[in-house]
Amino acid sequence: MQQNMQHQQMNTAACPSCQALSDQEMALDLLCHEKACLSTLTTMVAEAANPALRRVLNDTYLQVGQDQFALFQQMQQKGWYQVKPAQDADIQAACQKFGQMKCQLS
Repeated sequence: MQQNMQHQQMNTAACPSCQALSDQEMALDLLCHEKACLSTLTTMVAEAANPALRRVLNDTYLQVGQDQFALFQQMQQKGWYQVKPAQDADIQAACQKFGQMKCQLS
């Protein structure tokens, strides 16, 4: 722990204008990184030709998605990330739209 504090002090000394991030800022940064990982993993899964690799990447995608959602829920509970609740009509319209797209692709 003391080593960690010394490391933090060295980083601040090297950059006097840098300030320690708040828990909220760190959580938001992590959330943004989780979203970027999901985006990258989506591309990797789609482009993986090896079935075993594709399964590993897909499993990783699912785990990162679960982690991202858990972090989002924690942030939301603390009031750090507020979203407007979707209206029932908007949810129905989205489900209908994606259902039609699925039928067209089949």
